[in-house]
Amino acid sequence: MTGNGLFEDRGIRFSYPDGWRVEVTDEGAVTTVALHSVAGPSFALVQLDGDCTDPSEVAEGALEAMREEYPDLDATPARDTISGHAAVGHDVEFFSLDITSTCAIRCFRTDRRTVLLFGQWPDLEEEEALSVLHAVRDSFEETDDGD
Repeated sequence: MTGNGLFEDRGIRFSYPDGWRVEVTDEGAVTTVALHSVAGPSFALVQLDGDCTDPSEVAEGALEAMREEYPDLDATPARDTISGHAAVGHDVEFFSLDITSTCAIRCFRTDRRTVLLFGQWPDLEEEEALSVLHAVRDSFEETDDGD
């Protein structure tokens, strides 16, 4: 990762690599910040749920959406600590266009929201994609501004 971009809006802040495109969408209580690689199909999502849905339900919902697209995927339960919060989720492997790909799903709840961190990348781009996910995970924090 050469340089860092900084996302700071909607009551959160995190770093990501320069050159990745950022798109923000709002649907009711859910805000999605999408990060897209300009070099390939890798992407990451940071989803904020103001309704504070149970993190296990959100992680399972994300896994089920993946299963609909890739019925033969392999998923392993995963746990992490992100920004001081216990996160649940899955590590997922699947084939897409004869290429092995990986997905990391992590979800946790704060006092203000449920946060889903989702990253997907072809194994050929694993090093760059992992640097993005680690940048987001390691730098993620809530700010005082909730709007």
